[in-house]
Amino acid sequence: MKKEYLARMFDIEGAEKVDILTLEHAFNYVHRGEFDVVLMRVEAQESVDFWWERQSELGLNRPEYYTGSRNKEITSSKPQRALGSECNARPKRYFNSARGVNSGLRQTPYYTFFERELNVRTLECDQDLEMRIASQCEYPPSTGKHFSFTPHANSNAYAHAGNCWPVKENCLQTAAFLTVESTTNTAGFRIWDYLPESRGELDEFIAMHEKDEGRALAFLQQFKSLEINPQEGDLCIFNCRKMHGIPSGNTLRKTIGSFFIKEDGWRIFN
Repeated sequence: MKKEYLARMFDIEGAEKVDILTLEHAFNYVHRGEFDVVLMRVEAQESVDFWWERQSELGLNRPEYYTGSRNKEITSSKPQRALGSECNARPKRYFNSARGVNSGLRQTPYYTFFERELNVRTLECDQDLEMRIASQCEYPPSTGKHFSFTPHANSNAYAHAGNCWPVKENCLQTAAFLTVESTTNTAGFRIWDYLPESRGELDEFIAMHEKDEGRALAFLQQFKSLEINPQEGDLCIFNCRKMHGIPSGNTLRKTIGSFFIKEDGWRIFN
């Protein structure tokens, strides 16, 4: 029998519900579009600290750091954004990295939690290419900008050059992240009721944000939004195809996250 967890469910229109759910029920609520976000308390703070340590040890990589001052993990969004000569090089590096680290990541408490509670399997693409399981992220404190990372949306089919990226189908993609360390000013997670239709539309917004953050945020204000504040041990499950962002905090924030699609059962990747 699967474990049940205290869950808070939200939609951008303002509906909120509290219930006791299995992880699969929570994922299905988001997958079916009944709620935009489900927040579940899945572990105690001391446990997620251990999860982070094991993720670092077995992932054989440093956490992704959003100032660019540390080496970044190779996640699927980077080869998807590649242009020119990098269209072939980045996907190759990504799948080589996934092959090298997934054997270790399968032993982490993070992966075994999803394997036990959601029966996940890794996502494989054409030619037996396996996608990476998860990534660790560190968001440094910042007072100079509104968001630690540019508001964005995620789809496994988003790519500049489709012939270089093996995933062609635009699946109903869901995301989840576990908060390991939250900010002292409780800067949260924001999601907008705006779903970019293509990689090009998303790139237009990102270019606008890089040129004029105020104009980009004014553009987003026309859409309804929701902000929640995950704490240590909370798993945040959400519709990542909608625009979302991480507001800047006054202290370091740590998370472990993955994407999921429902394809002959749930598949995990990053």
